Amino acid sequence: MVQETVNRAGEKVLGIIGIVFNILAMAFIGFAMASYSSTPEFRQSIEDAIRADPTMANPEDVDRIMDMMSSGFNVMGWVMIAVLALSTVLAIIAIVNLRKKGNASAAGVLFILAGLFAGLLSLTSILFYIAAIMCFVRKPRVQNKQSLRDDDFKYQEDEFHRKEDSFNNEHTTHKDDDTPYRPL
Repeated sequence: MVQETVNRAGEKVLGIIGIVFNILAMAFIGFAMASYSSTPEFRQSIEDAIRADPTMANPEDVDRIMDMMSSGFNVMGWVMIAVLALSTVLAIIAIVNLRKKGNASAAGVLFILAGLFAGLLSLTSILFYIAAIMCFVRKPRVQNKQSLRDDDFKYQEDEFHRKEDSFNNEHTTHKDDDTPYRPL
């Protein structure tokens, strides 16, 4: 059975673009965490906005909220960076799997997982989902129909279909006007 190879350049390009977007998102999150912790003006503006709320009468509540926000912001930032890093690693493994012949389905599964970790409906995850669909849908074409029959022992034993196919091969000549249906 002779099969053509499928050019997987589209899947690779989508995967690389998704990886670049993941790296940019990780850098943006890291920059936001660093600027939040090192810029007292930013923290002060948030604290002033909370103090302006008429329901906040106690200054200790504002301090407690600010402490929870800063620790929560750092934890969530690092969790998001870790999840995006995992998504990036899965996408890299998927691109490496595309180089191997016959591993497109495994690469598709890895692209789906990378898309889930990149965020359900972010641009990066949509690129990974499209690459996964392309991995699943695009299959190599069989070059010669006869080569399939040469490998099939049941077909070789079936005399009726072999005789029927001998009349319908490409070497018989017929004209376009040889149809039994003619216009009136």
